[in-house]
Amino acid sequence: MAFTAAQVMNRASIILQDGDAVRWTAPELRDWLNEAQRAVVLAMPTALTATVTLALTQGTKQTLPAQYAALSRVVKNAGTNGKAIRTIAKREILDAQIPGWHSSADLPFAAAAVYVFQDPITPREFYVIPGSTGVSHSVEAVVAKNPTDVPLPAGAANLNVDSYTTASEFPDLYQGVLLDFMLFRAFSKDSAAPDAAGRADKHLGLATQTLASLGASTAAIGLATQYMRG
Repeated sequence: MAFTAAQVMNRASIILQDGDAVRWTAPELRDWLNEAQRAVVLAMPTALTATVTLALTQGTKQTLPAQYAALSRVVKNAGTNGKAIRTIAKREILDAQIPGWHSSADLPFAAAAVYVFQDPITPREFYVIPGSTGVSHSVEAVVAKNPTDVPLPAGAANLNVDSYTTASEFPDLYQGVLLDFMLFRAFSKDSAAPDAAGRADKHLGLATQTLASLGASTAAIGLATQYMRG
């Protein structure tokens, strides 16, 4: 079930005992919600994923568009070709057998990839083998998305929490995590107040614990995990 930014922000205001969003204003809550969304994806990229079509550029090295945070896997060539693309875990054998595989002179570029390789240190980059011609060549891939910021309503409406009607991209399960991240930031603002620092730490702990639990449960029931277990 989808939820809106206003729903999370209103819940935060109630817990903060600031129902009219005076001490913690609506624009401030919105900033913290945007920060919370980025924190969730940073800690757990699988929280916001999609299967997309990526247009390839000429050559072997490819870079994800800015709206995507990381590549999970490349599934197949898109379009009428539709052939599956196999993943190479280590590139040493390829480097030894075809040292010039990055060059079209040694391995002609093609409009269909056979293999894909990614270094885990660079989650937004990957290589296709053979290199792409860059002409009408796309692949189907599973990616982690960067969250879209909740926009600021125009004019005086931005002071009204109920004006933040943007629907969240996250599944409903993540509503509590986003709320706890927001409350961590809110109570951190009043760190000098009695017990504010403790409450901030408590909400940060709840958010990280929930994310860890969500990650473990998602992995446990995932089809890929079941397959690996045999």
